[in-house]
Formats: sequence, C-alpha cells, structure tokens
Amino acid sequence: MLFSITNPFVFTVFGASGDLAKLKIFPTLYELMLQNRFPKEFYIVGFSRTKLTQSAFRKIFKESVEKKFGKDVNTKVLNALIKHVYYFSGQYTQIEDFIAFRLFLEKTTKKRKIEHIAYFSVPPVVFKDIVRNLGETRRSKKDDIRLIIEKPFGEDKKSAEELYHFVSQYFTEKQVYLLDHYLGKTSVQSILHLRRSNRILSHMLHGSEIANIQITAFEDIGVGDRIGYFEQVGTVRDMIQSHLLQILALITMNIPNHLDAESVQREKHAVLSAIDCPCDSENIVLGQYKHYSDKKGVSKTTRTETFAAVRLFLDQEDWYKVPIYLRTGKKLHEKHTYVVVELKKFPFQPKHEEPNRLIIELQPDERIHITLVNLHEDVQQQQEITTTDSIACSIEGCLPDHGTLLLEVIKGERLHFLSFHEIISAWNVVDQITSLSQKNKLRLHRYEHGSMGPKAQHTLPKKDGFSWYDIH
Repeated sequence: MLFSITNPFVFTVFGASGDLAKLKIFPTLYELMLQNRFPKEFYIVGFSRTKLTQSAFRKIFKESVEKKFGKDVNTKVLNALIKHVYYFSGQYTQIEDFIAFRLFLEKTTKKRKIEHIAYFSVPPVVFKDIVRNLGETRRSKKDDIRLIIEKPFGEDKKSAEELYHFVSQYFTEKQVYLLDHYLGKTSVQSILHLRRSNRILSHMLHGSEIANIQITAFEDIGVGDRIGYFEQVGTVRDMIQSHLLQILALITMNIPNHLDAESVQREKHAVLSAIDCPCDSENIVLGQYKHYSDKKGVSKTTRTETFAAVRLFLDQEDWYKVPIYLRTGKKLHEKHTYVVVELKKFPFQPKHEEPNRLIIELQPDERIHITLVNLHEDVQQQQEITTTDSIACSIEGCLPDHGTLLLEVIKGERLHFLSFHEIISAWNVVDQITSLSQKNKLRLHRYEHGSMGPKAQHTLPKKDGFSWYDIH
C-alpha cells in the first residue's frame, strides 16, 4: 500500500525559474502525482523574481517534465497536475511582496487554513531574506509552515551557527527541514535499515571488530556549469562536509531503540562531534585535475581542490585507533560511490590472507557484498566467497532522492533530514582542512583526466598498513 496524502497543502518553490526547480523539483512532483500520492486539493506555487504570466510558468513546468521523461510522460496525469500549478512574482528582500503573496495564497485557497511547505531552490545569499519575510508575514505563529532548505548550510562553522540562530528567531526546529539529497537515496537509507533489521550486521559494525573504513565517492565528470559555485566551495566543502560525513555517521553510529528523527539525529551528532582529524599535510591529500584553471571564470592561480582524501578517527572507546579514510574527486576514471568496511583478522592469521569485507555500493549500482575467506587444504589455496545482492528499490512506489524527501516533509516526518547540530559539528572538521589549504600548508597535486586521482592518496592508508580497496 503506497502512502497517499489526504490533507490539502500548498507547496511553494522559491526560485521557481531556476535550474534546480526545473531539473529536480518539477519532475519529482510529477512522479508523486503519477503514483496518486496527492489529495484532491493541493496547490503548487512558483515564486521567483522573474516576471512571468501563469500560463508561461505552466509551460515551463510542463516542458521540464517532458524533457526529463520524454516519450514516457503520461500526458493525462501531467495535464491534471498543471491545473494545480500557480505563479507569483516578487522580490525576496521586499516584505511588501510577501504580504501580497500571503493574500495571493488566501485568495487561491479560498482562505482555507492549510499547511504550507516552502522549498528554498535559491542561492544561500537569500535564505535569510525569505525566512525573515515568511516569518514576519504569518497571520499567527501557529500557522503550519515547513521550510525545506537544501545544502549548503553556511560556508563554515561560524556562518552555519549564524544561520541556525537566525532561523530560530522565526521558526521552531521542527518546522525546518535541512535537506541533503544523499539522504534521500534508497541505498543510503538502507545503511540504517539494514543495521536495525539484522543483528549480525550490526555486530559486524562495532568498532572493536573493524580494521578500517573507506568511503569513496568518485565522479567521472567535471564541474560543468557550476563553476561559479564550485570555485567558492571546492570539493571538501561540497562533498565531504555533508555527503561523506553523513555516510560515515550512518555506518558508525549507535543504533537507537526508536526510529524517529530526534533519536537518529542524536546518534549521528554523537559521531560527528567525536571526529578526531589529525589535520595536517600527513593526513590530507588535495588535488586538482589538469586544465581546471583553463576554464572560463577560473583564475590561473586558483587553489580550488577537485579531489580530496582525508584520514581521520573517532574519539570514542569502541573506535580507538580505527582509521577512517574518505576520498572524493571529479574527472576520475569512473562514477562510483561505495563504502568498504574491512574487518579485523585473528592474531594468528597470516598477513597475506585477505580480510573479510562488507561493501555497500551506493551508486551507480546499489548493492551489498559480504566477502568471506575459505582455505582448500589439499592445494593450500585460498578462496574468496562473496555474497552479493541488490539493495535498490525496484518495486512499485519507488521514488527518486527528492521525491522520497518531499513526501516525508508533506507527511511531517524528519527522519532523513539533518539537524543544525550535525551540520555545525561537520563544519568543525571541514574548517580545519580548509584553513590549512587557505594558508598554503597543503600541496595541491595535479592529476590526469580519467585517472584514479593523485598518487599521494595512497600514503594515507599506507600509514596504517592498509591500502585503498577498489572493487573494480
């Protein structure tokens, strides 16, 4: 039985004329409609600074869905959805426009008091303006407004704390949904569900049983048209600060008794606040693919990293001296994100014998592998036995990353969203790395397109007697 929404709602997309809305949000809303998830009464409202008529915006909405699904579009469903689409043009900085917007919503919904979901598909620079104006133009603080704010959440620990305190002036923490689309992936959500449902797997993931953990997120493409944004943040802020540290938290956190947002966020925060990064040139490798500086809008002397590898630990008894390695980069040999958990061997096992491994592939394939070792005595030959199965959602009702998360917001659940406390703890680690880079205390290694990245990355696991495990 698929969950369907029964209560009417308003879904406002701030920045409705931007790329994120066209590429992700509008097609996702269509998929929810296609699965009969919506009630009879709902309103999708685009809000942006661009002057558009309602019919022009509906055409943009329709074309973005048709571009995504091509010939597979269900025209009847799409046309039915379009009837629920509206548009409002206003400035994010002008409270007068938000007063007019509130009146517009009241007229559109015939003054019915229904829940309002506001999606921030806008640059971070206007987050505060929208928060303030939404907060100050409410009829009452009891109005059901839910804010969906997508990463990046600040540019460092200080700005993240400022954003937290600013938002808290107008909305409660339960009204704010901090979205990292990685947490909408079925494979990432499976990490928690597999651990909670399989005691044997949870026992394997105790720090006392683990030799090391490796988290790899490789991309075969470059920066593309995100160059302006990427030049400001780099790979460490873009990928490690949220995506990879969230995966790390899900792999190593204690399993709470209750599967609710507060419990899960509490345990993830306990991990992120315990990260011990020996942040120096011996434990961090940064790289930049060749000819990156030739791109338009990039300085010839840029030190923005397109590759990063980090060695760190957790300051917790169970994880004492268990190294954790993270690496991510662009323009590499393949697109592949996976976690390798290497289990400890018995003291009597020879060094050359392969260890047991738990491997979780997150993309492009979504699979789990468990590797065991067997010995054939007659020929003194080792055999690796690998059990593999898909963890992809392949049944009716499966949704893309944003679809899963948008449905969760409408349901009023926050299980797969972040807390500000997690974000601030993650920034605490990332700030140490970026500070070293800005002070030119970290060498920027050049690497070729289509390679596995800088060779210097191999020095990190080598310090502990290990090596990166490439499942291909």
